[in-house]
Amino acid sequence: MDDFPRWEPPLFGSEQAHLFAMLDRLRVTFRYKCDGLNIEQLAARIPTSGLSLGGLLQHLSAVEDEKFTYLIAGQRPEVLLALTENGQDPFAVDAKQGADQLYQRYDQTVAASRIIQDRCLESDTLDTVSGLEFNGQVSSVRRIICDLIEEYGRHTGHADLLREAIDSRVGEDPPWDYLPSWFTA
Repeated sequence: MDDFPRWEPPLFGSEQAHLFAMLDRLRVTFRYKCDGLNIEQLAARIPTSGLSLGGLLQHLSAVEDEKFTYLIAGQRPEVLLALTENGQDPFAVDAKQGADQLYQRYDQTVAASRIIQDRCLESDTLDTVSGLEFNGQVSSVRRIICDLIEEYGRHTGHADLLREAIDSRVGEDPPWDYLPSWFTA
């Protein structure tokens, strides 16, 4: 697929390869929508919403950690716990922290999630049970991945609107050569 960006899902592949590639494309697009801003811009809100790009970076860091670290890998979700300790709202951006801290947390969390994701790809684990239980029923890893794709779809749309309000950056996808530090093909 030399004619496509590295983050584009394959034209042919297994269901598992497509699901994880769709998730990665959304991650790359979301990261691009947030990229290159200072802390004031990351904390900026539009009048009709309490969301900010920095808040979305934090929220999706927590969601990545919950889904991959805790529900799929069964490990302690340190990022999620740190972002929610003492009743803290993960959507609230602390203006005293730097933009680099928000980007670094998100990038490190996604990198850790992608290691677990690669293990899932290698062992074909979509139909195994996850750590998510609801009303006595346990969900599959597939359900967790589909929920995360939905979460990214919603918040990437939010990021689109927020970024346009900050500096007029628009567009469906990032430039073809845009690759976050955690992306490896």
